[in-house]
Amino acid sequence: MKYLGLDIGDRRIGVAFGDSDLGIATPVDVITRQSWEHDARAIANFVREYDAAQLIVGLPRNMNGSQGAQAESVIAYADEIATVLAVPVVLWDERLSTVEATTRAHATGARGKKSRRGLDALAAAVILQDYLDSQKNETH
Repeated sequence: MKYLGLDIGDRRIGVAFGDSDLGIATPVDVITRQSWEHDARAIANFVREYDAAQLIVGLPRNMNGSQGAQAESVIAYADEIATVLAVPVVLWDERLSTVEATTRAHATGARGKKSRRGLDALAAAVILQDYLDSQKNETH
């Protein structure tokens, strides 16, 4: 199955692609949020381009596992995406995904504004990779 991973932020949406056969998630791009219509159109384009059958959306839980205002916002956004695009959406705990993405980016020497933007796509890949790994572990 083919997946898109989304890291939904207030300003940007990181996008990653993954395939359950390969078990690897790859950062794809970053959508700069403008309006609901723009965002939905951009996500729909990625769904078509990558033939994604499911979206894995990072759910920003607090470190204690509770859901704050940002999590509620992401849940509402994901519900809208699922309805408008008619693509199943799975919410996936994204705690520490940005920390992991930052660590990976710094390991490659990435710095500055451009790398901060790329962190969103890398965070989406971390979220999606975690999901793919969990699915692989369930089948074994």
